[in-house]
Amino acid sequence: MCYLKVALIAALALAAAPGPAQRGSAAPGAPPDHPFAQPLWDDGRAEVSVYGGTTLRYGQLRPTTAHLIVVKEDLLRESLVKSDSGPVPGRTLTAIKYNFIADFPTGTYTYHQMATVMFDRRDLTVLKETMSHTEGCGITFVRIGPQHGAWMHEAHSYWEGEADRAVAVEWPEGPRAFADALPVWLRGWTRAGAPAEFRLWMMPAQVSGRSPVAATRPIEARITGSDGGTVRVPAGAFPSRVFRVVTAAGTDTLWFDANAPHVMLKMATAAGRRLELRKTRRLDYWKHTQNGDERLLE
Repeated sequence: MCYLKVALIAALALAAAPGPAQRGSAAPGAPPDHPFAQPLWDDGRAEVSVYGGTTLRYGQLRPTTAHLIVVKEDLLRESLVKSDSGPVPGRTLTAIKYNFIADFPTGTYTYHQMATVMFDRRDLTVLKETMSHTEGCGITFVRIGPQHGAWMHEAHSYWEGEADRAVAVEWPEGPRAFADALPVWLRGWTRAGAPAEFRLWMMPAQVSGRSPVAATRPIEARITGSDGGTVRVPAGAFPSRVFRVVTAAGTDTLWFDANAPHVMLKMATAAGRRLELRKTRRLDYWKHTQNGDERLLE
C-alpha cells in the first residue's frame, strides 16, 4: 500500500457560495489577517522553501526532501487552469497556487509525490486540488473540484477498485476544510496572536499511492493554534505559532514563523512524516532551468 498522510492545506471546501465554478466556503470564516493580500505576492516571483526530514514507509524511516512553492497566478474562470494571456477582465481570477513536492527512496525505486491547491486570492477559498503519485508500482492521480455544477472527487490509479472513478463529495453540515491546504490557509491565522480553535469537517490528505473511497469522505477535525515558542530548524531560529490538527487518525502538528509571510517551519504527522525548513527564498524559479541552477536552493 502506498500512502502519505500529510496535514497540508487548509481550506474550504464546497458550498453554494457565489463565485467561479462554485467555490469552496471558507472554514471557519475568512482569515483575519491573510498575508497573501500583501504586495509581496505581486513581485513576479514565487516563495520557494526547501525541507528535509523523513517519511515512514514499509516500516522504515526514509530520508525525504520536500519543496513547498507558493505563487500568484491568473486562472481562467471556466476551466480553472492557468491563463496563457495573463489577467483578462471578466475571464480570469487571481489565485494563489500552492505546490507540495516530496521525494524519497524505497530500496530499488523512488517515490515522487506532488499536490497542488489553488486558492482564490481574495479570501483563500479553495478552487480545486490535484495530486499525483509516481513510483515503481505505477501512477495515481486525483482531482477534487467543480464539475457540471457539483464538486467531484476523481481518481485514476493502478489499484483494483480505485481506477477511473468519480465520486460526488458529500459534506455534513458545518465548517469545511481540506487537509492538504493547511500550510497556506493556516498562515492567515498565524499573526492574529490569540489562541484559536476550529471544529470542522476536513477532506483527508490526498498525497498517496492509493485513493480508496474513504479518501472522498470528509472527516471530523479539531484545529487549535497557540504560541509555539522559539523553533530551531536548519534554516535558523524563529518565533513561532503552532497548530495541532486532531482527527480519529491522530494528531498532525505544524509550526509557522510568527513573522510575515509566516513560512511553515516544520511539520510532524500522525502517519510518520517529519519535515524541517532548510531554506526559503523568493525566486522566479521557472527562469532557472540550466544545469547548476539547483545551487540557488542549496
